[in-house]
Amino acid sequence: MTVLQILSDGRFHSGRALGEALGVSRAAVWKAVQKLQHDWQIEINAVSGRGYQLAAPLELLDSGAILSVIEPQFRSQLRDMQILLSVDSTNRYALAQASSGARSGLAVLAEHQTAGRGRRGRHWVSPFGRNLYLSLLWEFDLDAAQLSGLSLAIAVAIVRALAKLNIVDIALKWPNDVLWRDMKLCGVLLEMHGEASGPWLVVIGIGMNVNMGTISPQAIGQPWVDLQTILGRYHERNHLAGMLLEELLQAVTQYQQDGLAPFLAEWRSHDICRDRQVALHFPNTMQEGIARGIDDHGALLLETKGVVKPYHAGEVSLRYSQHV
Repeated sequence: MTVLQILSDGRFHSGRALGEALGVSRAAVWKAVQKLQHDWQIEINAVSGRGYQLAAPLELLDSGAILSVIEPQFRSQLRDMQILLSVDSTNRYALAQASSGARSGLAVLAEHQTAGRGRRGRHWVSPFGRNLYLSLLWEFDLDAAQLSGLSLAIAVAIVRALAKLNIVDIALKWPNDVLWRDMKLCGVLLEMHGEASGPWLVVIGIGMNVNMGTISPQAIGQPWVDLQTILGRYHERNHLAGMLLEELLQAVTQYQQDGLAPFLAEWRSHDICRDRQVALHFPNTMQEGIARGIDDHGALLLETKGVVKPYHAGEVSLRYSQHV
């Protein structure tokens, strides 16, 4: 039990009661509160005669609550689930665990990330206890070419999880952004390690905005939205994590067996860029044209001067016109 776990109910707790519950001094409680405020920017009210109270109740992640959502046949595919209070990034942690011998079926979740990352090394804003930061380690007996469309399949799995919440107007931006009404809701970052012919260990990292609070769009660098805004209410993160993990486990199993084919029609039905003017930004150049959907391997089809050419994800960023 920690100070944060006790305070998570949103009620006042005196320093004395906290110290007795934790077996520490009131001074140690005060130091713990200061650390929560400083390190994780958690807003805590301190009122003389009443004690400490979180500015808003906090739902901490709980492995039992998450697993209870997942159907048994998929739950059995998880070898381990680790929930961290704070980490540099769940992807890095999962990769380190893989280097230490962890194999397929490890799920890592964190309340807070100090160095969350998006594609191309972009910073992912990760406030404490407000969103989902999740990585799944999975081994695929496929070669590198066969894995080229995996990020698209993962995006479809996220769409399927959101559909269970009756959320409409979800769109997919190649290769792996999940949007709602042109605003970013969720991102995917895949990191792969293996030999060209396989097998490959893949870390599937997902960051989903659940309740971002008062963070400004400027801090993120693009329009964003969270589930609380979409639904008009808070949705429990443990339930959401369970739904998402179940869809991910189904998706990776299906992808291992059948590749991208079972996901293509669904991805194309949510493609926000098709027939729009887009620009592909590479490390040292840019290519403009009209997006013509994706091919059967997940490559973006770009029409330039009447010629259609496929482009694979890699180190490329896509931007599109807001007007069809």
